[in-house]
Amino acid sequence: MNNQKRDKHLGKRSGFTLIEIILVVVIIGILAGIAIPRMGGRTEQAQISQAQSNIYALGLAIQEYEMMNGVYPSSLEGLLDESKGGPYMEKKKIPTDPWDTPFVYAAPGSHNTHTFDLSCTSPKGTPVNNWD
Repeated sequence: MNNQKRDKHLGKRSGFTLIEIILVVVIIGILAGIAIPRMGGRTEQAQISQAQSNIYALGLAIQEYEMMNGVYPSSLEGLLDESKGGPYMEKKKIPTDPWDTPFVYAAPGSHNTHTFDLSCTSPKGTPVNNWD
């Protein structure tokens, strides 16, 4: 008879108490509060790295255009001109920056007076260019 009471009592204690559930939710909240801000800064840095990579790739295509034609293209769309030996971009498309805006291109540039300037700016105001 004593075993039946013990088994009956253990059967009722099979779930979590409200205190245990609240404690787990608080711990998860604290961990999320620490991790999310750190991940947010990494996204901005990853986008800036992507913009630098795109500027480098565009710069190579612009230099190849100049070697083949003797002048820099008047706009980035000139890199796709088949009558000038193009397209100079692998996907036959001019990439945009990671924030989905076109790159700013000028030839001759105001910073690179003998070549070209290529730049973009992040939404937070961080400049990304080919002269720094």
